[in-house]
Amino acid sequence: MKKHSIWRNLSRGYGIIHRLTPGYISLTVVSSFIKAVQPLMVLFLSAQIINELAGARDLGRISLYAGLAVGLAFAGSAIQAAVTRRITTLNSTLWARFYFFLGSRYMELNYDQVEDAMNNERLADIEAKTNGNGLGLLRLHYSLPELLQSIFELTASVFLFAGMFTSASAYTHTFVTSPLATGLLILLILLNLPFTYALKKREKRIKKQVFDENPKANTYVHFFNEYMQAKNAAKDIRLYNQARAIEEHYNQSVGAEFWYRIFNLFGRNNALAAAMNAVLGGCVYLFIGLRALYGMYPLGSVVQYIGAVTGAVGALAKLVSVLGNYLTNNPYLELVFEYLDLPDHTRKSEASRPIPQDGLAFEFRNVSFKYPGSDHYAIRNLSMSLTIGERLAVVGLNGSGKTTMIKLLCRLYEPTEGVITLNGVNIREYDYSAYMGVFSVVFQDFKLYAFSLGHNVAASEPYDAARAEDALTLAGLGDKVKRLPNGLHTYLHKDYSDDGVEVSGGEAQKAALARALYKNAPFVILDEPTAALDPIAEFEIYSRFNTLIGGKTAIFVSHRLSSCRFCHDIAVFHEGRLVQRGSHAELIADRSGQYAELWNAQAQYYVGA
Repeated sequence: MKKHSIWRNLSRGYGIIHRLTPGYISLTVVSSFIKAVQPLMVLFLSAQIINELAGARDLGRISLYAGLAVGLAFAGSAIQAAVTRRITTLNSTLWARFYFFLGSRYMELNYDQVEDAMNNERLADIEAKTNGNGLGLLRLHYSLPELLQSIFELTASVFLFAGMFTSASAYTHTFVTSPLATGLLILLILLNLPFTYALKKREKRIKKQVFDENPKANTYVHFFNEYMQAKNAAKDIRLYNQARAIEEHYNQSVGAEFWYRIFNLFGRNNALAAAMNAVLGGCVYLFIGLRALYGMYPLGSVVQYIGAVTGAVGALAKLVSVLGNYLTNNPYLELVFEYLDLPDHTRKSEASRPIPQDGLAFEFRNVSFKYPGSDHYAIRNLSMSLTIGERLAVVGLNGSGKTTMIKLLCRLYEPTEGVITLNGVNIREYDYSAYMGVFSVVFQDFKLYAFSLGHNVAASEPYDAARAEDALTLAGLGDKVKRLPNGLHTYLHKDYSDDGVEVSGGEAQKAALARALYKNAPFVILDEPTAALDPIAEFEIYSRFNTLIGGKTAIFVSHRLSSCRFCHDIAVFHEGRLVQRGSHAELIADRSGQYAELWNAQAQYYVGA
């Protein structure tokens, strides 16, 4: 992956921050300006009041300065309060917006990228770094006030102490009041930069170790916290007495001794920085105090210059520290951008051919496929056609290529070799989104989310309630819906509603089937649709299969051969190859074939010895 400059990464990063929290950057500019300038403004006006009290004592000027100090402080505080409230509101939703941003990108990835372990590890690393240390995009967000405030404070401080290098009044000319002394003070202040840089560089090495270790520890802690409270783990924890092992692993993952060493080092660095700032502050006080003693500065200006120089030194050290944090954070920005820039080689093709409306005929033409990173062919030299209106059962042992064939047909993966055609045209030439609309699929590893039953069936916020109820009735959940307290509006599980209901595995599978029926696509694919059903419910589904599917083309995938007899055409897969195809009677007649072997192996468990 190509690396980009830190400036480009910062520009892109803050562009994303602006989209996640609109208005945050401009509000932070205002807030940081007020925080930096307001104290220095009060310092300047206070110095003028002191000079006036020590000089002409003009009541009008004193009143003007005092009024400005109070008025500007009041106005600044009022604006700051309003801006801070808005920033706090934006910050309160930042984490949710950020994780939805990552999740939205994940939903846009090609399916092969979703199943790629490297991409999942990359996303897990981003989340771990974010949760553990606030690195990446969130570090940009929270570092912006520190950056802007130090820049504004440094600029305003320089403006305030610029007058200390000249004097309009008569004073005693000594070494202290000479330009050489001024140069030495400036040199001492500048020497603070490499000292601060050296401390930051030392911290950078340690922080890298922290940033590598802390996310891992947080991941372990998060895992154990979830596991200890997981309902499906409660039985194992008690039956296998896992509590002691969990506690031991938990304590090891925290690594208390490691953190003691880290914080001890940070403490020493902070102590060195504080000592250096104290030395600088003492030199500034001595320098300005001696110059005032020799008559170079009036009393009020002494207060102004000491405050301004001290502020400038602190702001400069802070600026160096913040810039160091930006440099340290840059590799983690790269990590986020690598994830965001994963190539979209499926959806963004230039193909836009519309889907035919006069029937759909699919054909596999010598298709072979290997999963990314694998040398083993999951599908090898597959040639088969799917006839319009056909009911095809696909059977075979686990790992024989049944589900892989379905994924290729649905364009979740692209063939390694060969082509798949729709009405004689390579499926890659059709519009991707329109092609996805062709299929209603129920995979064996489907997922229902903890929203209402109606939302689960429709997979949409607005939905046709009557159509959803019809789909649920066809799937065998009509009576269940009538018994639910809120019907279609009843939430599944209790994640978001105390009135939510828990459904059995069979009921969940029926809900997933209802979702496929609600979509009303012309091609229906059922991948092990009855795996979680009891025999009676399974029989009901099979006996009404033609009613469920209607005139649509359908593929039924199963390793349970008894469930395939209602299909007139059966395809048998073995080790990634299509080895047989025909009706049940034709296939069972071939006693040496794979189908007969599977049938007899399963039938022995249902036939008495």
